[in-house]
Amino acid sequence: MENIPTEVVAFLIGIFLLFFGYRLKKIAITIIWFIVGFWLVSLFIDKVTPDPTWQLILCGVGGLVLGMFGMTIERFAIFVTVGVTFAMSVIQNFGPVVDWTLPAIAVAVGVVTGALGVWLVKPMIIIATAVEGARLAIINGLALLSVPTPEWYFVLFLCVSAVGIIFQWNSCRKIA
Repeated sequence: MENIPTEVVAFLIGIFLLFFGYRLKKIAITIIWFIVGFWLVSLFIDKVTPDPTWQLILCGVGGLVLGMFGMTIERFAIFVTVGVTFAMSVIQNFGPVVDWTLPAIAVAVGVVTGALGVWLVKPMIIIATAVEGARLAIINGLALLSVPTPEWYFVLFLCVSAVGIIFQWNSCRKIA
């Protein structure tokens, strides 16, 4: 029960990214950078303080710092946002990490997609936000419903991602 507010917020962010990521790309980039900053700080927070309240506050500060950074430096932020989104999707959808192979593939996918993101801004941001939105919406939606992750999760993930990509592409035709 204690995770329900977090899961609801993550689910709503996922829906937002899935359907409106490109339309509001500055906000989407900021949200993704916030998630990355929060996650990075959470990796090391146990070494700083054992208090859960301070851990949450410090993770939030890390998220805010990276979120603001991502909002101000757009081209670099697009490179990193698209790259990190795809790299994290590779690790989270093809894990668990047992050796160096999966992280190496994830980094390679991240660098290539990040570079494509700077060159092909609109399609790559649509794909990246739909992919991350689908992941957040599915994982947190299943958690809210207390449904275990199905064996066919990857098929569901691809279908929901495709719906988000098609929706964004059709709704943003006239937006450069």
